[in-house]
Amino acid sequence: MAKTGPPQGSVISDPFAVIPVQPDNVDQRRDSSGMIHLRLRIEPQGFAKMVARWLRYDYARKIELDANGTFYYGHVDGETTLAMIVDKTIEKLGVERKQAEEAVILFTKKLMMMNMLALKVPESAQRSISK
Repeated sequence: MAKTGPPQGSVISDPFAVIPVQPDNVDQRRDSSGMIHLRLRIEPQGFAKMVARWLRYDYARKIELDANGTFYYGHVDGETTLAMIVDKTIEKLGVERKQAEEAVILFTKKLMMMNMLALKVPESAQRSISK
């Protein structure tokens, strides 16, 4: 998996230059209407793993994205930056840049909190800081 944060002693000069990536333990599929469904595979440990196998219980966390979420996650390809997603959001929805930036940051944060998304920080977006 790609590096998901800047090295010690550096900061991200432009937060919109980061690249959202799908973690290895997240699967996505599209339903018949084209909406994306995400599934986070969770592997239980110890006794819980034995019980889960015996009961055939799936510990996966699942979410169904709406049209805007599907539009956003459809651009998560490991190359498209948040700035590019903001530009495409402005084009699609016809909203102001500030509103699009806030929506992209908020949705990115929500997906990251659910472990459905990670960020890759390209070297060009990092700036060293002196101690």
